[in-house]
Amino acid sequence: MTRDDEDIRGLLAGAVPPLAAPPDRVAEVGVRVRRHRRRMAGGAAAAVALTVGLGVGLPTLVAAPDRDRGAPATTPSPQGAAACPTGFDTRPDLTSVRYGDDEPLVPTGAVEVTSCQVPVGSGPHPASRIGPRTLTTGVDEIVRLLNAQPPTQQDGRGRPLPAGEQMMCTAKATYEETALVLRYPDREPVTVWTDENCRVAVTATHGRGVDFGVIAAFLDRYRAQLAATTDPATVTTPACADTFPVKRMRKNSEDGPLSRIRLNNSDPYLALPTPLIEVTACRYEVRGQTGELVGQQRRRAGADEVRAVLNQALDRPAKSSRCGDWPDYEEPTLFDTLTVADATGETAEFWIRHEPCRSVNGLEALTPELLDVMTDLLGRPPSR
Repeated sequence: MTRDDEDIRGLLAGAVPPLAAPPDRVAEVGVRVRRHRRRMAGGAAAAVALTVGLGVGLPTLVAAPDRDRGAPATTPSPQGAAACPTGFDTRPDLTSVRYGDDEPLVPTGAVEVTSCQVPVGSGPHPASRIGPRTLTTGVDEIVRLLNAQPPTQQDGRGRPLPAGEQMMCTAKATYEETALVLRYPDREPVTVWTDENCRVAVTATHGRGVDFGVIAAFLDRYRAQLAATTDPATVTTPACADTFPVKRMRKNSEDGPLSRIRLNNSDPYLALPTPLIEVTACRYEVRGQTGELVGQQRRRAGADEVRAVLNQALDRPAKSSRCGDWPDYEEPTLFDTLTVADATGETAEFWIRHEPCRSVNGLEALTPELLDVMTDLLGRPPSR
């Protein structure tokens, strides 16, 4: 490099200012960390102050207007026992209670309702008896319906009786009456008695005309409660009996097909309101006065497909059959039983006669679809 080159280089270096030192990244991070710590410390102090303030102020808000009573952490258990009446000795006289006032039939705030079937005389057939049923969900709706009952007794068409008219009661033979026992967390239980013949609902002090839709609502909610709390794995149908007495196949037999599902069903025209979990079919050939088991099938897969078929066969238009009726009773030579279990864990029986005449539970209800179901389960029955 010549001297001239050195001179030019010096001129250029003097003309350009020196570059700034590279930023200290570590120092910047340190600054940010210190700022974050100061913010966190300030936020914590504010949170402590807010907590202290709320701790002082909230009790005043919660306790007002009664400062000595705080909100309970859990709902108290209902008081008293849900004891079902066993007779009518404790029921008030239906004509002595007050009707027509604005007072609610029952207090609000109930947390449990138990439906009791109080036997009249000897009560229903033992196979049709059912124990207490306790509802713990949707109780407010049952209370609302009870308090919405008509203020006075109604006639057979749902109209109030004329002013001054004495209580009118029919003489229909009944095997049982329904009583509802309501339990509360802060008072003793209240019992509501219903009377089907007089169409009233009464407590110990006053009464209303009765709309039995409240009983239907109870059954719908109770059935839903059962379905929600029953493990499907525990639901099953009974095994086929080895023998079956032919006399039970007579129409209107006192020992006829039993439906426990019906006892929790509010719709008399819908045999099976809840999905099915399992079905069991049994086929019997008659030898003498006894049906002997010749085929059986238990099935869970696709069980609920049978429900629509049975509901269709046994709906309102189904006609009564003379098959198995007196005086010209024809004993069957071949018949099936079909037992179903639904999501509530209850069961229902359907008895199907094939020869020498056909019927289902005494009805002309052996539809082609139901016959296909039985054929799928047990094979084709003999044709007439």
